[in-house]
Amino acid sequence: MTGEDDEGREGGRIPDGRPKPTPLWALLSRWLLALEAWLRSHGGKRLRSGLRAFWGLIGVAGLVLLFGPVINPPLTFDDITGSASTATDTWIARDFTADYTLTQTEDGRLQAEVVETITAFFPDDVDESGIQRVLPVEYQGHALDPTLLEATIDGQPVDPPSQTTSDRLTYTLDTGQRLSGDHEFTLRYTLQDLAYESTDDASGGDVDLLEWSVFGPSWPQAFSALEVTITMPDGLADRLVRQPRADIAWLLVSGGDWLEPEADSPPGQTTYRFTLDQNIPPNGQAWFDMRFQPGTITMPGPSPVFLVQTFGPLVPLAVLVVTLLFTLAARAVAWSDARGRPWFVAQYDPPQGVSPLVAAQILERPRTRELAGALDEVRRKNRGSRRAALIAAGRAARRTGRVGDRLRARTAYDVSPERRRQISDGFRRIPRGFVRDWFILAPIALTLVQWGIVRQLSHQAKLTIVWWPAAFVLVSTAISLVVLAIALSARPLTRKGALVKQHLRGIGVYAERTRLLERATVTDALLPYALLLEDPREAGRRATELVDRELGDDAPSAREWRTRDFVTWPRILVNALAVLLLGGSIALVSTVPTPYPQTSTFDSYDFDVPGALYTNIDSASVDAVLSRDDGGRARLDVTETFSMSIDDDATRPPQFAQKLPAEMDGQDLGLSVTSIRVDGDDVPFDVTRAGDLAVLATRMPQVLTDTHEVEVVYSLSSPVTAAPGSPMAGTPGATVDRMQWVALLDGWDSWGYQTDGPSPVEVSLTVPDDLSSLAESAGWLREDPDTAESARDWKDSVFPFGTAVAELGPPDYLESPSPSDYGTITEAAEPADGGTRHVLTETNGEYGYPTDTTFSDLGAMLEFPAGTFTGPDAGAVERGQLDRVLPILLVAGLALLAFLIAALAVGHAILRSRETRPGTFRDLVWRLGTASALSAVILFVWASIDMPSDWTEFPPLAISAVVAVVAGVAGIVAVRPEKRADVSSSGSGGMVSSPHSRRRRGRVRSKKDRG
Repeated sequence: MTGEDDEGREGGRIPDGRPKPTPLWALLSRWLLALEAWLRSHGGKRLRSGLRAFWGLIGVAGLVLLFGPVINPPLTFDDITGSASTATDTWIARDFTADYTLTQTEDGRLQAEVVETITAFFPDDVDESGIQRVLPVEYQGHALDPTLLEATIDGQPVDPPSQTTSDRLTYTLDTGQRLSGDHEFTLRYTLQDLAYESTDDASGGDVDLLEWSVFGPSWPQAFSALEVTITMPDGLADRLVRQPRADIAWLLVSGGDWLEPEADSPPGQTTYRFTLDQNIPPNGQAWFDMRFQPGTITMPGPSPVFLVQTFGPLVPLAVLVVTLLFTLAARAVAWSDARGRPWFVAQYDPPQGVSPLVAAQILERPRTRELAGALDEVRRKNRGSRRAALIAAGRAARRTGRVGDRLRARTAYDVSPERRRQISDGFRRIPRGFVRDWFILAPIALTLVQWGIVRQLSHQAKLTIVWWPAAFVLVSTAISLVVLAIALSARPLTRKGALVKQHLRGIGVYAERTRLLERATVTDALLPYALLLEDPREAGRRATELVDRELGDDAPSAREWRTRDFVTWPRILVNALAVLLLGGSIALVSTVPTPYPQTSTFDSYDFDVPGALYTNIDSASVDAVLSRDDGGRARLDVTETFSMSIDDDATRPPQFAQKLPAEMDGQDLGLSVTSIRVDGDDVPFDVTRAGDLAVLATRMPQVLTDTHEVEVVYSLSSPVTAAPGSPMAGTPGATVDRMQWVALLDGWDSWGYQTDGPSPVEVSLTVPDDLSSLAESAGWLREDPDTAESARDWKDSVFPFGTAVAELGPPDYLESPSPSDYGTITEAAEPADGGTRHVLTETNGEYGYPTDTTFSDLGAMLEFPAGTFTGPDAGAVERGQLDRVLPILLVAGLALLAFLIAALAVGHAILRSRETRPGTFRDLVWRLGTASALSAVILFVWASIDMPSDWTEFPPLAISAVVAVVAGVAGIVAVRPEKRADVSSSGSGGMVSSPHSRRRRGRVRSKKDRG
């Protein structure tokens, strides 16, 4: 057995040093060993079972948090309606009066003294002796610290008992006897830090926000009268961004109003008041909203509850990080391989009792394991079966070290019986004890707790840092997997195993010094061990040469050595392409908007802008001036003037919003908004992109009422684009320089909360005379129905300047058309500083606007010969056409690929057989063909999800998707796996033989039988 004195072995001693662990790993490992020793000396099995139970309880707690009820969930719609149905079983508030006095401390923090007076009516059939008042103790991350100053029942002072939870404080005002009729309850208390930092949804700026619910977190009573007053110092009121607002709501019904200072406010104080004299069912809500300039109020630090909610998931993560460090230290030091001798020597004998397969486990050589075992089989076989063993060894040699054999070799290495045998034979050990239990149980339990905490927090109010809990749980899960992998896979060498490993390394030294691999035969006992220490690919090459030399003409062919699970480069490429196709299609539909969106004219005036819903455009005047600079670039300067009225019921500061084209024919127009003025004063505004449109929106913090004048000034630095000529152009369809100006997008007649639309509407365009003389067509925008059957494909065209009244006026058969029915339209051409100002004015009637029949935006279009202006991109026309057909090309290309693969599969099934062994062809059909079909279907859904079925793009998309599905199914049906496989297995690992080799062995056996 290895381990005897090796003095005198060839070559002398070779030092076997090992790197020292880092100081951190060494320190942590010492702590682990000391902890393990201490625990074993103080408890043994009972303590170990107790610690396992401890981690089990933590895991159960995590499961309860993850799958059990939500702790302290927010009130739901069902909760509200359920309590409303039983409201008659308790008292009713006849009157609820709340007086808030706001002050600031010396350091600027906000505090409130609140006096609540509740007149409660107790019906005769209700068995109640008092009321409960629930107050919040934490709000928006701030501790409110409610402090009771005084409480009375019918004027008599009482000391009510209280009950506190993590977020609520409940006072019970109880008389000790059954009550009936009316009784008055009074509470006087203080609250701290009611305000918090926020963003104003109107201006987009920072504010200090006081948004307070009068009734608090729980108010299951009905009430019939409410009065709330808020009093604050004048200095604090002067810091308000806009006037406060109060709202009352129950279920889906709500109402509110903007508050004005009370005329009888105390000197130096400002008082706001709102009242309600109306019966409100149970669970009603009342709140007020006050927004102060940023920095007005000093904010406190976060409350303990907020810290727990926000950073609670950090505690399990911290424990897991510490566990990971100790696990790495244990693997590097405490669970590292045992030491053999300080040196080893060259060896020329195999280790006693250690087969090459066991040696592969000790040396951790999965890629050369099969080859070593196969060569050992050759040496052990008798003369009659030696040739078959040589063929098997030759095939194993050709596989060894190849990329396609990695997965099969690793799997065989992990499941081989020698892996377990090295444990039973004492070459390796499995660490046992308290520390390993910690490394296995703690990650499982803490990860469950982590997921449970995040699930609980998901039902609470949105945290300030919303991504932290999710990030914590993902990192914790990853750390847990790493810790478990280390703890469960640790199999360090024992001293016995370390000595064997040194012996095997000695064989490698001997083989190198004596050039064993060049002179050995396949029957050399050291050859399998020496090959284990070689580079896998080099070992396979050398073994192939030895086997081929022995077999001569019977050496296996280039194909026969591949097993069923060997992955060739073509298979790798086919599978990689399948993954790329499917993953790429999913990524495409997830990140790229649908190429054929179904738009509506209402979309142009549907704004996701807070406050825009409460404005209405009563009249509009849009004036544009076209010019060309010395460099040949066009420019369009536009001034818009609107009369805007405000809805009296606006619950937000009203905002003006408008959409303007920012891109035309795939070319940027160079939109730049100079200013927006309201009643002559500049107001803040934002400009954002939404596809090829730009959204203009004011950010006015103040509340407006009545009617105001809005002026918008903007310019287009590239108003002229390259585009196909309209039917009115000199050469329809040829590329021209087009100036298509949209004053108002189609659908402008529904702009605002009223549906009548603005009236009058005036649009004017000033064109220099030198440009007018170059224009091939010029006029007011329209879409020409004669250019296509589908309305979507109608071409942009014009009514020439001067023809609008004749083309769009009332029908000729009407002698005296009523303006109230048909509206009015007028057109004028006025001289204007070296040019002509074309003006179109219209009003609406009962039947709409005269320009409704243009089916287009309201504006003008001029077309010039290509090259008139500098800047238009002629290539954008071709790119736009390509963008339109690209989705069709993608879906059709994938469908074609699936069809071709299916055709190959069907042809193979007809000409040869449906049964196909694992390999490139089967992967091509099953995986690449299926991935192509699925990708085509995914892209079809993405491209057509918003597309009406009468669009011309739909039929080719649908046909391609159907072809892809049929082809994918046909390929799967046409190719199926072999029902039987002749598998020869040996100690060197399983190998599937080819039909040719099976026939050859059949002939050999028949000769033997005849003999």
